[in-house]
Amino acid sequence: MLFATTTYGQTIAKDSILIVINDTPTDKVQKTAFFINGKFVDNSLETTLAPEFIDSIYFVLQSVEVDGNLYNTRHYIKTKKGYNPKLISLTTFKGKFTNLNGKPALFMINGNVVNADYDKYIIDENYVLQMVVDNIKNEKEKINMLLINLMTKSKENIKKLEMPELSKGWGGLFCYVPY
Repeated sequence: MLFATTTYGQTIAKDSILIVINDTPTDKVQKTAFFINGKFVDNSLETTLAPEFIDSIYFVLQSVEVDGNLYNTRHYIKTKKGYNPKLISLTTFKGKFTNLNGKPALFMINGNVVNADYDKYIIDENYVLQMVVDNIKNEKEKINMLLINLMTKSKENIKKLEMPELSKGWGGLFCYVPY
């Protein structure tokens, strides 16, 4: 007997089988090489590069080797005149804005876990709106870790924080470290 319900327009069968999808990347080949103002950067930069400061983007559908890594395509990003992104790795960012003194931490950007090498993961420091550091503890699960949650200066995030002065060009970084 199949029993189904409808929730928000979706039909859910009560006797359906749970399907688990493992989101672990298996392909070691880098797909796209990113260049910003002619300089090669890690593709992670796209998560914090402010779209309003991009003048142009063009793509080259031709492979290239950079630092011994093969890339299938290239993205060339040129920023608007007068805008200079402050490129910084997550490791350096953590050292600059926290007092964690080398303690391990998990990064999230806009609610997404960063599953990458923090020494190579590059962000635009200018586009970070907020940083909150939390100590996550759960004795039963034997969890004791630091979480660094970054929010970018997207229009949606500024609206969420209801800080209209930010949309007028305020460039500071709001930071909350609870210890």
